Amino acid sequence: MNLKIVDKNTFLTNFLIPVSKVTNSAVLKLKDNILSTLIATSDNTIILSSIYTLPDKYDELTLNIPDLTKLVRILSVIDKNEIVLDVDGNNISYKSDDIRFKYHLFEDGIIIVPKLSIDKINNLTFDGKFTLNYPDIINLIKGSSVATDTNKIYLTFRDNTVTGELTDKTRPNVDSYGLKISTTYSGPQLAVATPLNFEIFRIISSMKFKELNCSFSAKIGVFMFDTVLTNTQIKFVISALAN
Repeated sequence: MNLKIVDKNTFLTNFLIPVSKVTNSAVLKLKDNILSTLIATSDNTIILSSIYTLPDKYDELTLNIPDLTKLVRILSVIDKNEIVLDVDGNNISYKSDDIRFKYHLFEDGIIIVPKLSIDKINNLTFDGKFTLNYPDIINLIKGSSVATDTNKIYLTFRDNTVTGELTDKTRPNVDSYGLKISTTYSGPQLAVATPLNFEIFRIISSMKFKELNCSFSAKIGVFMFDTVLTNTQIKFVISALAN
């Protein structure tokens, strides 16, 4: 099968690289003109659903990618932005006058796929909503150099404001850094801050988005962050941590 990628740079930046930040191996499913994946971190606190739209339709195919970082590096060295990959169940290959490679795939069943389906993700019910802008995420990342002893961020919801504080309230004498990250909140007013794995913000900082739509369920302690990039729809499902 010849798989045509019209814009290799967009494919890498919007699809493959964010996926590689969550896990280094993934199952990609190709159906018609949709290339999709559902992956999770090792502790299942972050689940990512990503859908990339291709220009042409194809027969159904499953690609078991053993090393996403390596695949990103291989594709990055191709000097053309529009490329055609030769894909079968065993490998992905590319050939031009200047470069050629063959990247072998895993067999089915080796890579574990999260049990949560994309349909269940789409049907989750949320009672709070807010938006995050890219500069606010970058400011959080910069501030993390102050609170180096923790990988937790506590979100506080008051009136229409969301504040993020990097600290660990379960341990004494931990440095902290707090920042107002949104003024668009609507939903229940919570008396207790909600902790998340800060890694989610490092992951989403690798994407070139303008605005991230955020929803959460106070009852089940689950957040959804989603955005639409060029040719790509991305949804993160994040479980709150124990205090």
